[in-house]
Amino acid sequence: MLSRKKQKKYLTKKERDLLVQLQAYGESGDADALHRLRLDVKKVKAFVQMVRACSDKKISGASKDLDLLKKMYRQAGIVRDAGNAIQLLEQLHLAPAMFTVEQDVLRVSAADEFRQQVGKYQKKGKKAGRRLLEDVNTIRTSCIRDWYSGRLIRIGVLLTASGDQLHEARKKIKELLYVEKILPAGLVEAIGLDIDYLEELQDVIGEWHDMYVIFAAYAGREGADREAMAGECEKREKRVRELAADFYLRAHVR
Repeated sequence: MLSRKKQKKYLTKKERDLLVQLQAYGESGDADALHRLRLDVKKVKAFVQMVRACSDKKISGASKDLDLLKKMYRQAGIVRDAGNAIQLLEQLHLAPAMFTVEQDVLRVSAADEFRQQVGKYQKKGKKAGRRLLEDVNTIRTSCIRDWYSGRLIRIGVLLTASGDQLHEARKKIKELLYVEKILPAGLVEAIGLDIDYLEELQDVIGEWHDMYVIFAAYAGREGADREAMAGECEKREKRVRELAADFYLRAHVR
């Protein structure tokens, strides 16, 4: 069972952390603060996914509460993705310097827009936090276990695909990892996930996806080394396939 008290404590902390990171990013533009902000939102989103599956219609309104943070999360994602693209382009030398400059212009523009909206995002964060707390109810152990089982099956299917579906598998793996952090120790043991394996798998998918995004954006443009980009994508996807083999069995502690 996941008690109301534990859920409220978790949500209160996440709201506080989110507001702290918003303040820090608004004042300094610190990339680490933005990363932590997105991570806090991801964790709450994962929690809400589980709540939706294990609550009645009234409580499932939690997903609507989280909608208040969508614009903030997406804008932060633009800043983050541009920064990642810059690092990858510079690291692999697969495209002209002008592509890196383009990404930096995008990053700066998106960051400026985000910082101008910090006050509005803080208000929405407080409102979302307040409404989520109002939606809290005890969640049955059996439903949490069923949610994990269903998610693992869905992830296994997604891992046989590619492109956006493979990226979706990573998102769902991370949801399981985030929610696991707030579950009672006995329930974590009963579910029996191999956390190290899941962490490694989602990392490898993330590395592939970063390259996949670069390839989609630049491979067809003049000056880009299309062949090298494709080769790097294939190499990273091969590693994903190797690690994802027999996923359902490997995802559990044996």
